[in-house]
Amino acid sequence: MSHKYTKRQTTSKTAKQEPFTTLPSAHPSSTEEEKRGEKSEPKKLVILDAHAIIHRAYHALPEDFATSAGMPTGALYGLATMLIKIIGELKPDYMAAAYDLPKPTYRHAVYEDYKGKRAKTDDALVAQLKRSREIFEAFSIPVYDAEGFEADDVLGTIVEQISGKEVDVKDKGLRIKDCDIVIASGDMDTLQLVDGDRVRVYTLKKGIQDTILYDEEKVKERFGFGPEFLPDFKGLRGDPSDNIIGIPGIGEKTATELIQKFGHIEDIYDKLEKDKKVFEKEGVKARVIMLLEKHKEEAEFSKMLAVIRRDAPVLFKLPEMEWKESVDEKKAEEIFSRFEFRTMAARFREAVGGNSELGIRNKEKEINDKEEEDIDKVELKETQIALWLINSSITSPKLEDIF
Repeated sequence: MSHKYTKRQTTSKTAKQEPFTTLPSAHPSSTEEEKRGEKSEPKKLVILDAHAIIHRAYHALPEDFATSAGMPTGALYGLATMLIKIIGELKPDYMAAAYDLPKPTYRHAVYEDYKGKRAKTDDALVAQLKRSREIFEAFSIPVYDAEGFEADDVLGTIVEQISGKEVDVKDKGLRIKDCDIVIASGDMDTLQLVDGDRVRVYTLKKGIQDTILYDEEKVKERFGFGPEFLPDFKGLRGDPSDNIIGIPGIGEKTATELIQKFGHIEDIYDKLEKDKKVFEKEGVKARVIMLLEKHKEEAEFSKMLAVIRRDAPVLFKLPEMEWKESVDEKKAEEIFSRFEFRTMAARFREAVGGNSELGIRNKEKEINDKEEEDIDKVELKETQIALWLINSSITSPKLEDIF
C-alpha cells in the first residue's frame, strides 16, 4: 500500500454515551395542539461549526486587521459579522457552537498522516481561536467540545440526540419534537448530516458572507446523490484537504457514477465480488474495476475516516430560555469595545431586533452630513470591510458604495 496508517479499532475507545436528561420540548405536543385547534411553527436550533467559520474568516479578511495595540482581530471580526448575519437571516430560537480541541483525535490515532499536509496554523490565528470563545460567551451561545473528536463529530452527536433515534427513556429523556436544525459551517463536510428539510446546512461559498442553505434536494442537485453517500464519495475519490487517500486514480466523475449505479461502498464491493460482469454491463471500464479490486482496503478505510461520528461524549442541553431572551446586549457591546469593533454594536442591536439588513446601509444615518475627510478612518475601514463581507463582488468599497 502506498500510504502509512495504523489500522485499529475505532469504536472501542469511544467514551460511553451519558444517558439523556430531560429536554424541554421545543414544540407543543400534537395532543395539546389538537385541543387548541392550532398548529405552531417548529423551533429552530442553529449549531455553529466554530473552527470552520473562524478559519474562513481569518483567510477572508486583511492580515493587518488589528486593534490600536496591534492585537490581530480579523478572524474575530469575521466571526462576529457571521454571527450577526446568521441571527438576522436565520432567526434562531436556540444557538450552540461546536469546537475542535488542540489535541489529536481518534482519526489521528488510526491514521498518522490524517490532515498531515496542512500547513502549520499561523500564530495570529491560534491566538484568535483562543479568544473566539469570548465572542460566543458575549453572544450567550453555549459551546460544546469533546477530547479525541472533531467539531463535526460534536455536531453529528447533537443532531443524533435531538433526532431522538437512541433516546434512553430511563431518565425520562425526551426528544425535542419538530425542532428544525441548521448547521452553520465553513466547509462541505457537514452536508452528510442533512436530513430532508429538518436538518439543513448553511455553508459558505465565498468569503464569509456568500452563503447557501442546503437541504436534501440541494445536496442531490450539487452532487448527484443524497447526503448519506458523501462518506462513500470521499472513500472513493479521497479528500486532499484532510489527506484522505481514497482510491488512487478515481476522481469525482467516476466516484459519482459508481455511487449512482451501485450505491454505498459496501454495496459496490458486494456486487463486484458476486459478479464482475454487472460492472462491465453498466459501462465501467476495466481499469476502474481493477482499481476497485486493488484498493478495497483504502476505500473502506477512507470512508471510515470521512464518516461523521454521532457518539461523541457530549450531552446537549437545550437552554431554558430562547436565545433572544437570554442574550445580554451590554455584554456583547463590551466585547465589541474591547476588540475595537466600532460599528458592530449598532448592527448587533438591529439584528437582535429583527433587521436582517444588519445596519450596513444604515451607516448613512450616522454620518450622512459628514464629508469624506471628516470620517474616522478606522470606522470607515471597518464599514468598508463589513460591506465587502456582505457583498463580495464589491472588492474595494468607496464611500458612495457604503451609502
